[in-house]
Amino acid sequence: MNAAEIEELLIKLVQIPAPTGREQKRAEYITDWLKELGYHPFTDAAGNVIVEMKVQEGGYTVLMAHMDTVFEDVDTSVVKNANILSAPGIGDDTCNAAFLMAVMKTLIGQKCRPLKNLLFVFDTGEEGLGNCRGTRQLMQDYKDKVDEVISFDLGSDAVCVKAVGSKRYRVTVTAPGGHSFHAFGQKGAIETAAEMIHEIYRIKPCEGTQTTYNVGMIEGGTSVNTIAQKCTFLAEVRSDDAQALQKIDEQLCNIFDSFNNAEGFAKVQISYELTGFRPTGNGVPEAAQKALADTAAEVICRYTGREPVRRSGSTDCNIPLSMGIPAVSFGGYRGGGAHTRQEWVDAGSFEEGYNIILAFIGKYFIWKD
Repeated sequence: MNAAEIEELLIKLVQIPAPTGREQKRAEYITDWLKELGYHPFTDAAGNVIVEMKVQEGGYTVLMAHMDTVFEDVDTSVVKNANILSAPGIGDDTCNAAFLMAVMKTLIGQKCRPLKNLLFVFDTGEEGLGNCRGTRQLMQDYKDKVDEVISFDLGSDAVCVKAVGSKRYRVTVTAPGGHSFHAFGQKGAIETAAEMIHEIYRIKPCEGTQTTYNVGMIEGGTSVNTIAQKCTFLAEVRSDDAQALQKIDEQLCNIFDSFNNAEGFAKVQISYELTGFRPTGNGVPEAAQKALADTAAEVICRYTGREPVRRSGSTDCNIPLSMGIPAVSFGGYRGGGAHTRQEWVDAGSFEEGYNIILAFIGKYFIWKD
């Protein structure tokens, strides 16, 4: 496929909304598209679209791109200005999904034969509270039959080689509430939540690691003149170090617990639930992980002329890395504004992006002379 055809495919994909948990319509489109090419895709319990190529006994290499985006019910119309295409979710990860589809079209068109067992996967639930649902299902179904995982995510400027683990909580605060004038002084749910959040932002991250925290959403209250009876907020902690993640998680939970029936908060109740957990890496063979990262970096450098940064990240690779399976994540496009409604990609990078993905995947195939 040429750059114009990839652009056409990308625009079609991005205009099919696929918020986390509701990827079905995009999955149906990808399934039908692959069937027309002659593939035999199937859908698993998590809604992943999978094409399996088994040629021998032994394990699989997983080649995947996630279908979901972070946006709920927004206008996904594409705005084009010269080579710049803008739309929510157009880069992360729709562009890499389009590249993967384009490469699969080339492979079947050239009648290439796989050298080893492969799984092509368009997966669900990578973003946010999706908690890597699709990858978890895939790794559960194939268990010890996966040799390595390549997630086509991100742009072409980086290779993710280390997993950033995270824990995410939904915190609920309830209080008696009342009229803002007549019950003034009564503890309210929003006031309590604000004090808790203030304490969270006083946590000192672990030195020597990149360890972070964030409160990302706050909801609650009834009206401007009502002392709120209920308030909820979402909080997370992250680290690429397992011990640091555990330590900061304990500090976070201690803050939640300290406000429950504390002095001055006798009628206030705090509850919290773990809504997402992404593990850090565990026991990954260093040589195999380095070899996979080196191959990805070499291919990117070959087509862009730039050496990509090797960094930590929170991606679908967290799950295999936590199981000791080599995994890397990288993409092919140039763009920016990920996770914003102004996200953009440069159509001038489509040819090199396609070639990056094709060159990496091509080493698993015998090409017809």
